[in-house]
Amino acid sequence: MKYGRYEIIKELGRGTMGVVYQAHDPQIDRMVALKVLRPDRVVSRDFVARFLREAKAIGRISHAGIVTVYDVGQDHDTIYIAMEYLEGRPLNEVMKDRTLPVDEAVGMCIQVAEALDYAHSRGITHRDIKPSNIILTPENRIKLTDFGIARIEDPDAAQQTQAGDILGTPVYMAPEQVLGQKADGRTDLYALGVIAYEMLTGRRPFGGGNIAAIFQSITHQSPQDPMAVGDFDNRALADLILKSLSKKPQARFQSGAAMSDVLKQCMTRDSTVFLEKPLPTQKTTSTRKKMVALAALLCLAVGAIGYMVIPKPDRSPAGRPAVDLPTPTPTAAPEPEPAPLPLSTLSVTSTPTGAQVFVDSLFKGNTPVDISLSPGRYEVRLNLPEYYEWEAQLQIGETDSTPLDVRLIAISQN
Repeated sequence: MKYGRYEIIKELGRGTMGVVYQAHDPQIDRMVALKVLRPDRVVSRDFVARFLREAKAIGRISHAGIVTVYDVGQDHDTIYIAMEYLEGRPLNEVMKDRTLPVDEAVGMCIQVAEALDYAHSRGITHRDIKPSNIILTPENRIKLTDFGIARIEDPDAAQQTQAGDILGTPVYMAPEQVLGQKADGRTDLYALGVIAYEMLTGRRPFGGGNIAAIFQSITHQSPQDPMAVGDFDNRALADLILKSLSKKPQARFQSGAAMSDVLKQCMTRDSTVFLEKPLPTQKTTSTRKKMVALAALLCLAVGAIGYMVIPKPDRSPAGRPAVDLPTPTPTAAPEPEPAPLPLSTLSVTSTPTGAQVFVDSLFKGNTPVDISLSPGRYEVRLNLPEYYEWEAQLQIGETDSTPLDVRLIAISQN
């Protein structure tokens, strides 16, 4: 099978946007990675524009840490992008079920920060930095891929995304993305901070059982100190990660170059790295332990002195205190729990029927199926053998029922 002049060798992977093939370019006799837009996405102008934006975004930049785009074209009623064929492993496979040594993790973060600095300097924000979009080559070099939702600073271009749209992968999204606000280079550096946290501790700084819980954690909760969670001892590096995870963009690193410089300092033998705004966690563990012990001793001493100095009240014959003691302040009654939000019904049907339905990665049954959900935003995915996977984010309101009818596209139609 061919797309344009490219001869398909084998499928490499597939996702929400399209299918990636290994293909051969006979014109110059080289292997390429061919990303082909899924047929069911071609009918959507938004998805077509986003797909073409990937080619435009990475086609205008040239950096050793960013995948090279060779060509873009149309065939078989769809669109394809021919790009550099990479040998290596995605970072999520490298990180699977293990933490990375500090020098290895920092080395990769430095490369990503420098590649992002280059892209940002040319007006491109990736907006979906995550381990699966970072390829580690056999030479231990990283390559950034998948600029499918990149934002390009182009004042002459029409606005491609409506205000308030949420794009990205939930666990790596910055607070401004969650809130549907403008993303810039500091958004990408936030995601790199999440990856660094995950590489060194084996867990993510924010999480939850569903997208709503993850978004709540990202926007309102503070991450645990990575040194308290992970098995490494580098205070400067832990502070760097916490700085990159700041809720407000202005409190993070303002460029990839600045983040890269501090990462390099973290690896010098006797360096002490001072960040612009000292973080509460910058005190050493031993200092904290000494302060806690001192506070405990002071409390015991004050309590003992108070017990010896304060006289016992005389009792009257009736057994009541001879002096008036202060009336204890009544404890405030706990605030009542907020009433649970009313449940709505998401009624999912598909053509053909029998597709597996997942909501926030949890299996909910086969179509047709009714699913009770609280109002909020959910990621819905349908799977059926021999058909392309269907996936979308839905906003469930407070109505009694929300219908969803999905027409699945057979792979054989490709």
